Amino acid sequence: MPQRFSFSPASSRRLFSPLIAALGALSVLSGQAIAADWPVWRGPHYDGASPETDLVDHWDPAGGEGSHLLWRSAALAGRSTPIVMKGKLYTLVRDQPATELEGEKVVCADAATGEVLWKHRFNVYLSDVPDTRVGWSSVVGDPETGRVYAQGVCGYFCCLDGDSGKLIWDRSLHEEFGLLSTYGGRTNFPVIHEDTVITSAVVIGWGDTPKWSLMAKPAHRFLSFDKATGELRWLSGTSLIPEDTTYSMPALVTLAGHRALVFGSGDGMAWAIQAGTGKPLWKYPLSRRGVNLPPVVGPEGRVYIGHSEENMVGNAMGALVALDGTMVGAEKPTDLSGKEIWIKYQEMIGKSGPLLVDGRVYAISDTAKMTVFDAATGKAINRRPARLGRVMRGSPVYADGKIYACSEGGTWTVWKPTKDGVEKVDEVSLNGEQVNASPIVANGRIYMTTSEALYCIGSEESVAANADSSVPAPKPAPIGDKRVTQVQIVPWDALLKPGEKQAYRVRLYNAKGQFLREAEPSRVSFGVSGPGNITKEGVYKAPTGGKADTALVLCEIDGVAAEGRIRIVPPIPWSYDFEDGAKDVPLTWVGGRVRYVMREGDGNHYLAKPTELPTRPGAPTTKLGTRSQMWMGSPELANYTVQADIQLQEGVGGESGSDGPSPDGPPTVASAIKLPSAGLINSGYTFTLFGPNQEARLYSWCTHDRRTQAAQSMELKPSVWYRLKLSVVPKPADETAIVQAKVWPRDEAEPGEWTLQFEDKAPQLQGSPGLFGDSKEAEFYVDNLTVTPNN
Repeated sequence: MPQRFSFSPASSRRLFSPLIAALGALSVLSGQAIAADWPVWRGPHYDGASPETDLVDHWDPAGGEGSHLLWRSAALAGRSTPIVMKGKLYTLVRDQPATELEGEKVVCADAATGEVLWKHRFNVYLSDVPDTRVGWSSVVGDPETGRVYAQGVCGYFCCLDGDSGKLIWDRSLHEEFGLLSTYGGRTNFPVIHEDTVITSAVVIGWGDTPKWSLMAKPAHRFLSFDKATGELRWLSGTSLIPEDTTYSMPALVTLAGHRALVFGSGDGMAWAIQAGTGKPLWKYPLSRRGVNLPPVVGPEGRVYIGHSEENMVGNAMGALVALDGTMVGAEKPTDLSGKEIWIKYQEMIGKSGPLLVDGRVYAISDTAKMTVFDAATGKAINRRPARLGRVMRGSPVYADGKIYACSEGGTWTVWKPTKDGVEKVDEVSLNGEQVNASPIVANGRIYMTTSEALYCIGSEESVAANADSSVPAPKPAPIGDKRVTQVQIVPWDALLKPGEKQAYRVRLYNAKGQFLREAEPSRVSFGVSGPGNITKEGVYKAPTGGKADTALVLCEIDGVAAEGRIRIVPPIPWSYDFEDGAKDVPLTWVGGRVRYVMREGDGNHYLAKPTELPTRPGAPTTKLGTRSQMWMGSPELANYTVQADIQLQEGVGGESGSDGPSPDGPPTVASAIKLPSAGLINSGYTFTLFGPNQEARLYSWCTHDRRTQAAQSMELKPSVWYRLKLSVVPKPADETAIVQAKVWPRDEAEPGEWTLQFEDKAPQLQGSPGLFGDSKEAEFYVDNLTVTPNN
């Protein structure tokens, strides 16, 4: 039950070997037929379609003879769409819901019987996500290795052995890279491409200038990891300052010879990027808000995607668009403009992924109405949309010549395409069970997850008819161009201690993003911009000493160059009084710059969190980011105390004149006193002075009212320096952690007793120190920040 992370740069280097490199080169895209599993929630070809036949048309959720209900499992209930691979079903669900121990878990069950085989539990921590939105994402399976990968709502990301559930590696995406986990709960889905696993989120990292890739400014960014080791291969982003977090499942397809990810982004655009390198291929402005719909892509490269928000032009809501995904660099190599074929406005298709079948697009609106469009022209074929229910969140699946779908309210329907649209084959009521997941098909069985259970639908006949079913694996495009035009230095981002070494590898790609080979170090010219040095074999050594710093590792081969980023952070203790003359916050802090600025007053220097943040050049400021978290170092730090002086300022009342939307955070108590909230982070726990609520609070999951926590009302005054102290003592042997916090006016003596404390029986045993703050109401200041080991 206690949580500890397994990944470290050193362990990653030990794992890498020529054998692993050889295995990684064996792509699952072998061109051979594979079992009719469902390793991705949108299906093996990312289109919601199955080749299986002889499936049942009708079933009865009550069960019994003739019901076609093979099994029902309440233990697998939730909102996540499951996957099936090699006879096992995998899903994400809440663990011990509505208790002080609640978390999230990956569950593996026998796909034929529903028997639970193993579980992998992890905490939800440092997140605003409500408990009802846990399990938003879906597990992805790797048929090549049998491993499964999962992204939790808070940013925990893991690789598990599919047979045993053994943890292979994990990453803390929020602490390491600045993943944004909001009250809305929207979480993305991982994708397997060759020897990598790729996921995405709105990321606010470290580095606020082009030299450091502007990572301190938010963007919807994709992160590609070595699927065997968890080492970061590349990171690629869309437009800066997106309006929303989103959950558009990427489609992994081939476009004009490029193996590409096609997806809707938080910036309101549809994008295509190379799956091997992250290089953008094209983008199409679709909405003024984020795009959540999973696209469907036809074999000729035509992309169909929609949304149900504001359009870029006019005042109509929603649209469905067809794009020519093959028009990569149509006008010139740097041309990223997506090519529209047709667009249908006022189609509120923003949640349920469309199907593409026999030249038709079957699209279901947010209000559960299905319209059939001619894929070539966009013309509606059915005169009246078919009614599936009242609200639609999940996506339909096409199999056995039929469309299976379930509305959010639990109305299950089966449809058969006709000349004029569709006709209903069957309808079943799940008696109000809430449905956010999508049905899937594997080995003669249909699986459907609701808030109350996971249903397995089928018959002995349907299972037997599909016993030998298989789907052709996509064939890798032949590598005709052997010229090196793209270079990838691995890892792209590293966190080191002073004096620590990092071995680099250089991977070579052609213009279409196809991997050619790994470069021989003797042919690569290595260099360093910043402190430290690198050998001709590509081994970087950080400088010794106690100073935090940053560097770029440079490489060049055949005139093509690449860069990798390094943070150098010394072991604790740390002490920051901000009197060293620095004009900005430390560059090494994840989510630090832009969100915090240096201030001076009364001859003293300190941090300030502004009420407005800059956006794009020439654009107004925004409230987005005024509620945020910041991390100072490694998520592997443990058994330490964080202390700082914090001063709350009083707001002028009401919101400022920003044109930007308010942050996506949990609601606060209305108060005539406009005070901010500010606090300390230690090992996944937060100690915060909540200004609007006039209380001090200690917690790991702020929106969960039953998860282990403590709170105390107190009169918080503006313009008073308070000293906060947060200590976390892990007890691995007892599977607990002792979490203690105190606050007092800085001008007074430190009290002997802790203000708040608890013993967490589902503990975080380690994590990065940092700061939490919500300054949308007013600024707050931070001074004399220290991190010290516990005695």
